Amino acid sequence: MSDKIINILVVDDDEAILRIISRILIAVPNYRVYCCSDSLEALTHLQTKPINVMISDIVMPKLSGLELLKKVANIDSKISVILITGTQDSYKMRTAIQLNAFDFLRKPFDLAELEISVKQAIEKNALLIENENYQNNLELLVQQRTLELFDAKSKLERSYLNTIGAMVNAIEANDIYTKGHSERVTILSLLLGKKMRLSSEELKQLRVGSLLHDIGKIGILTQILSKPDTLTESEYELVKMHPTIGDKIIAPVGLPRSVHQIILQHHEWVNGKGYPHNLKGEDISLLSKIVSVADSFDAMTSQRVYRTDLDIKTAFEEIEQMSGIQFDDDIVRIFCSDQEYFTASIYNPDVTKEMLFGRI
Repeated sequence: MSDKIINILVVDDDEAILRIISRILIAVPNYRVYCCSDSLEALTHLQTKPINVMISDIVMPKLSGLELLKKVANIDSKISVILITGTQDSYKMRTAIQLNAFDFLRKPFDLAELEISVKQAIEKNALLIENENYQNNLELLVQQRTLELFDAKSKLERSYLNTIGAMVNAIEANDIYTKGHSERVTILSLLLGKKMRLSSEELKQLRVGSLLHDIGKIGILTQILSKPDTLTESEYELVKMHPTIGDKIIAPVGLPRSVHQIILQHHEWVNGKGYPHNLKGEDISLLSKIVSVADSFDAMTSQRVYRTDLDIKTAFEEIEQMSGIQFDDDIVRIFCSDQEYFTASIYNPDVTKEMLFGRI
């Protein structure tokens, strides 16, 4: 971003603060700084000019910094917002966090602290813009190809499953460390579904949903998925968008609602601490809960770029420990009660062929 113009909006009803901040920022060659002492004027500015970063006081007449933050989310959610506060008001800070404020600076703030915060805010904004452009271009291509592949006049089941397989390959081509992950998750999910005596139709939907559960990762930058180090908070927030991206990708295809639910909900926790919508308990579909267990188990027992795999025994213990927290109690009980059956079946080529392509 060194050569690109960065538009920064500074909002504070204190003219002295405005002068101090603008004097610091304007010294950076590619920073274009706009100052507003009136929050309503700032709102007009946001609506008419592209802004990358906004720095705003919380306490202001007419429109508070928190109210302005809400407006920013509706105008352009990619804008990184740094809030300035003169007090340690925990309620306001919690509210700001819920509204996705990027950072807080408490008066009197250190000038070096301001420079670092602005630099990090710019990096987050750039990452969001890059990822949005990547998703927009890719989603158009994927949707166009998907519509061609899912022609309603030629929905033979074998062809249908082969198409799903091709889409799965596209997912995993984006991350070499997840090769075969979707297929293993599908096999485990179907084995669980059969143990739970799901109907043939439910098993068919479970097969498609589990194969496609990570399709949204097509819309996440490869360098993030393959990063060997711990993800930054901003990068992790992008990865957490893959269920929503996946749901959008398959929207034109006309797949059953249960398949959409699996894609959207397989990272939800039964205690409400998952993502993307913090669903809990019965608000999460049964098929999604099944895939959640299968997905987590395979992730634990597979080597990833950022960690080594767990042994089978430890992975089952981890699943049991998260029963009632991340996973459904009944599903965990069924899964962990016959460990040998599940672990032997997942690497059996005959079982693999039947589960992925056979009649259910």
